[in-house]
Amino acid sequence: MENLLLIEDKHLIAVRKSAGQLVVADRFGLEKNVLLHKLGAYLREKGHKPDETGRDLYPVHRLDRDTSGVVLFAKHHEAHRKLSMMFEGREVTKSYWTLVCGNPVWSFSKCEVPLNRAEGKKGRGRALVDLQKGKEAITELSVKERLGRISWMEARPLTGRLHQIRLHMKILGHPILFDEAYWDSTWKTEILSYYPAQRIPLHARSISFKHPYSGKLLDIECPMDEDMRNFLQKLQSEKKS
Repeated sequence: MENLLLIEDKHLIAVRKSAGQLVVADRFGLEKNVLLHKLGAYLREKGHKPDETGRDLYPVHRLDRDTSGVVLFAKHHEAHRKLSMMFEGREVTKSYWTLVCGNPVWSFSKCEVPLNRAEGKKGRGRALVDLQKGKEAITELSVKERLGRISWMEARPLTGRLHQIRLHMKILGHPILFDEAYWDSTWKTEILSYYPAQRIPLHARSISFKHPYSGKLLDIECPMDEDMRNFLQKLQSEKKS
């Protein structure tokens, strides 16, 4: 577990989440690869004790199963309250790296399309555009590198809606690679003719905020998982050849 630690003090801890791992247990409780459980066990082995509520670890935010990157936890209830308020007050800056279909005509774009959660069993776990009743959703996007039919993008979500980056990229016409939930048949056919399907290349690269107790600016960066880094390097090599 120690090789996954990014920063730790008596109030908070940030760790590197791998793709395929859940941040918290699902509603069925059958999943074994849960970051909250593994991190909690690691801290208790080091002598970490529960707070006055009886809990010893609080997830401050979450990432989808297929998304890798930095995840922040609070070590006690008061720190969780302070950090949660900072997220709600947009005092936390998050940056994601992703690989998307196509080559945007723009270098920077700001997508402001309201989103909502889909309802019903078939819609569970999905988001949709809802111009009338949807919640505000804002994502800033910039192109890091153009790689032919694929682009390496940086996304900075200013709000935290379900699948916000994934759906906003689809709205802009450049869905994230291998995203079965949101890419259309045209992109799917074209991309899969060159590259076999794999996990969604979406990585929580960094998170920045002022420490809720010391006031010091924290800029926590997380390296990409090996699979995404290797795929990016493959695309860069193909561009040069």
